Amino acid sequence: MPRRVAIHGERGRWVAEVEGRWLAVLHQTFREGPHGYRAPIPPEQPGQKRFEELRRALADHDLVVIQRDRDPLTLARAGYVGVFRFKDLRLDLRAGELTLTLTERYADSQ
Repeated sequence: MPRRVAIHGERGRWVAEVEGRWLAVLHQTFREGPHGYRAPIPPEQPGQKRFEELRRALADHDLVVIQRDRDPLTLARAGYVGVFRFKDLRLDLRAGELTLTLTERYADSQ
């Protein structure tokens, strides 16, 4: 069973602090099955501060936070599912898509 960790996010940021590391926060809405993840990247996002912070967190760590979404349209946060290890990151700005494979559940949210 995964251990429990405190996840501290801030409204308007796409990263959260977990055990001293800033990890990318991804939406549960865009999970595909138990391991897949595919999210759209709106064309105005690259270059924006919060997108670049997310990109840096994805490059610096092999862990992401999955957030529970209140509804799939607004993507408003309703808490966190947990922290997951990932591989096969692909940020395709031309296609407007972020994909990766979730490989294991690292920790649950406290």
